[in-house]
Amino acid sequence: MSALWQNIRTYTITKWLLYITIIFILALLLFFLANVAIAAIYENKFLPGTSLAGIDIGGLGLEEAKERIDKRADFISRRGFVYTSDLKTVVIYPTLAAIESTDSSYDLVNWQVGESLKDLLAWEQSKSPEALWRKLNILIQGRDFPLNYYWQRGRHRQILEENFADVLTPRQDADFYFQEGQLLISPEKSGQAIDYQRALADTKSQIENLTNDDIQLEIVFDQPQLTATMIRSQEAELESLAQRGPFTWNLFKDQWSVTNADWLRWLEVKTVEGRVRLTFSQEAILAYLEKNDWKKLIELPVRDAKFQLAAGRVTEFVASQEGQTIDWPETLTRLDNFLSDPAASAVELAIKKVEPQVKNQDVNELGIVELLGTGISDFRGSPPNRIHNIGIGARALNGVLIAPEQEFSLLQALGEIDGEHGYKEELVIKGNKTTPEFGGGLCQIGTTVFRGTLASGLPITERRNHSYRVRYYEPAGTDATIYNPWPDFKFINDTGKHILIQTRIEGTKLYFDYWGTADGRIAQSTDPVIYNIVAPPPRKIIRTTDLPVGKEKCTEAAHSGADAKFSYSVQYPGEADPREQIFYSHYVPWQEVCLLGVTPEELLAEQASSTDPGL
Repeated sequence: MSALWQNIRTYTITKWLLYITIIFILALLLFFLANVAIAAIYENKFLPGTSLAGIDIGGLGLEEAKERIDKRADFISRRGFVYTSDLKTVVIYPTLAAIESTDSSYDLVNWQVGESLKDLLAWEQSKSPEALWRKLNILIQGRDFPLNYYWQRGRHRQILEENFADVLTPRQDADFYFQEGQLLISPEKSGQAIDYQRALADTKSQIENLTNDDIQLEIVFDQPQLTATMIRSQEAELESLAQRGPFTWNLFKDQWSVTNADWLRWLEVKTVEGRVRLTFSQEAILAYLEKNDWKKLIELPVRDAKFQLAAGRVTEFVASQEGQTIDWPETLTRLDNFLSDPAASAVELAIKKVEPQVKNQDVNELGIVELLGTGISDFRGSPPNRIHNIGIGARALNGVLIAPEQEFSLLQALGEIDGEHGYKEELVIKGNKTTPEFGGGLCQIGTTVFRGTLASGLPITERRNHSYRVRYYEPAGTDATIYNPWPDFKFINDTGKHILIQTRIEGTKLYFDYWGTADGRIAQSTDPVIYNIVAPPPRKIIRTTDLPVGKEKCTEAAHSGADAKFSYSVQYPGEADPREQIFYSHYVPWQEVCLLGVTPEELLAEQASSTDPGL
């Protein structure tokens, strides 16, 4: 009898195990079929229920979704961020426009619509088993995804501060100075300030959600950070230091004597770790060194080894040079020690070495034997300052060596972009003001490097198009903009040998030649397809006190908005399929923008009567 029950029990267990296995297999099959069905129905389309930055893109393809979101971003680009207060109204545009050179305009805010959508579509289109659950979740509940963007928050705040500086009462910190050996203290005064943290938080919300309401600014009391009481707490030490006499800077075998009156001006009173103390100001010391031309003697620029190639021969060689710069943290520590030691009379300046990336020994056996590709652009019709800057930038890159597997950064290769390095300024519109900035025309460099990289078949890791179409870079879609610290242009040297860049200017054409060792790869780029062309909005007038009253100065003719795309493929030897990349460009429709000089009273009267000036 027990054997019979055992058989029945075994049969029952086996039967249930079979049922469970069948159910499991059916569930897997249904799971697989559901995944396949969803993938087939919504192939290359976003799932219903998908939104990006609050904008519904369910059921749309990549380009349809991009067009829908671009329209919202374009509206914000045209209207700008409108900041209102009881004192004045200021409009700051996501793209800061240059007066003479359109391509010198740069983005404060850049919505990375194409990248966000491509990443999201790839995530939704995944056919992995676990992807089904998230697909079902989106189909049933819907989901809003964040939009990637780049925002120069610090520069945005700086522009806000500059535009309100003329109507706010600035705070005054207490200060001290010596007159005929006597310590004199000027008292502090309270002032007015904008609550910039709140203003930027509201701006961030609009950037992330693609909304565009007026931002009401709150004016608050700006309390001094340094008071006369704080300075008086250091009075005895200050008076003692006034009797110390000069001290000596030591740098290796060189010495510089600094008078007591001079180094006393470097002192500042600060709160450090909750305690009021005397210390040295790096800014004051640096200004002193620059004024006396000592900084040029102390700091040596780092220099990579360079050479130029012509007809297979090296025509010029520049040796590498180790650089040196002031080690400020260590120098300030030594100066603080000087303060605390009444017997000290000398300070050793702290220096740190900067190694070149390409040294002399690296220029041997580089494999630079043939031309890989050439980038070409035409700057015909450019204003004089722009032509000058193009020449400076081209010379900075001539002879640059790029090591195997190195990621080339154009901004890094150009180095400092300022008057000291030969660049000229041009005016850029920032809110209601125009401000001179260096480097107009360097996007001609960026565009030419981009085209040379395409011609050479190198993998591009970072590229951004201009915010609106620029006549120097037609056809649309083949341009690249740069501006420190972003955007940059980057590519990787994956040829296995060094690459040498040589630059030349012939007439109004700029050439970038890439020399190296060819490995048999074949690079091809299709002609750009230009679509979604949008007419520019009506002319816009920005009233400003930076021009003579009644004088009008326009930036440039209006630009139609458009989208552009082209395919870039590289067939590597030994690989069955080419590596392909599609470059998308979106250009904002941009109206003619003109500055009109008005009186301060007229500007304030207009701002008081309108929350949307110039639109």
